[in-house]
Amino acid sequence: MVLKDNEIQKLITTFEDFITEKTCDALSTLLKEPIQYKVTMLKNNENSNEDIITSDEIRMCSVRLNGKGDLHIELLYTVKLNHAINIASKLLGTKVNEIDEMGTSALQEVANILTGSFFNALSENTGFRIDLSTPTFKEGELQELLTEPANDVKSQINDAVITDVSLCGKETRTEIHMIIIQHPEHAKKIIIPNEQKFEENTYKNSTNTNLLGGENALIDQLIGETSSDEKRSEENSEINSLIENTSGETNNGRK
Repeated sequence: MVLKDNEIQKLITTFEDFITEKTCDALSTLLKEPIQYKVTMLKNNENSNEDIITSDEIRMCSVRLNGKGDLHIELLYTVKLNHAINIASKLLGTKVNEIDEMGTSALQEVANILTGSFFNALSENTGFRIDLSTPTFKEGELQELLTEPANDVKSQINDAVITDVSLCGKETRTEIHMIIIQHPEHAKKIIIPNEQKFEENTYKNSTNTNLLGGENALIDQLIGETSSDEKRSEENSEINSLIENTSGETNNGRK
């Protein structure tokens, strides 16, 4: 099963709307600089292009999460080592020279925040309910990193719809690839007409404290403050508070 050309364009346009709505603002808050983005279809069975992420980025740090509920979406964040160090330094408020345990936690938290912002935008615009998983960190080559989440949405990687969202800081050129991996049927759910979509409360679980779509107060507060002109402190108190608050939560959906 593959997406038709018009479906591919509609999916890309929809993702662009979600990224523009919240995700760019969330990353801008973390990196303290404006963010540019580009959305590209990497793989849609025979409509594939595996060279969009260039060869000098093959060995990467990555954080994997997924969302399940009305939709199943696998997310893989990949970043070159020097960019990962820059991101961890900004989030921790101090210069780091390697991705150690603290650096890994910082990258996982960035992935948590970006995923939460993306799923919030998706939920608010579609009514779908999605449960966010715990992030996992891994290093490896791109194809190796992609295979595991792709196989979780479809038995063969060539049957998965894989979309790359490149997020890049305008000033430092720090770049994160947010790779969205879906089964074609779930990709189509996002782009079908509104009247065919699920009711907002189709997916509910009273024991789940991490349902997305307006219920992530921590993330909503962070994103909402991006429009403020107030100067943030040099100690990155807002980001440090965010890391401390999330690190104390259970593994039921968030780190």
